[in-house]
Amino acid sequence: MPVLVLSSHSQKSPITNLIEVGAQGYCLKGVAGEKLVLSLFSVAAGASWWYETVTKEIRSAFISDRDSVALANNRQLEAKNSLEPANRLTQREQEILLLLAAGKTHQEIALALYITLGIVRVNVHNILQELEVIDRSQAIVVALQKQLIRNELIL
Repeated sequence: MPVLVLSSHSQKSPITNLIEVGAQGYCLKGVAGEKLVLSLFSVAAGASWWYETVTKEIRSAFISDRDSVALANNRQLEAKNSLEPANRLTQREQEILLLLAAGKTHQEIALALYITLGIVRVNVHNILQELEVIDRSQAIVVALQKQLIRNELIL
């Protein structure tokens, strides 16, 4: 059954709650009679009807929430970028880096870790990007210099 709410409140919280529970419309008390009738017919026909000031409130809340999410995502990205390269490499990338340093081919790494050759290539690409190098030899040198891997682990 369609629900049209008639209320004196235009704050974000009650309106958000009404949307969450499935209300199709919202009018503020004091709305002109013809608009109230129009909103009743609209909601009864399956359409939504949200009073203009309520629509503005919903839109500003949505934009505010979206901006908050974007800000949080930016902070997470900044935190990730501030980490040392070892902390930016995933566990899998660290394993692959160690096997690269041991002189293993992509195929040998795939067999050793029970993953596909494509996954190895993607991880090697990520390692090169994170370490800001252009080939696996440079990646191994940088990894040794930054103590991401130790000589005694390379067999």
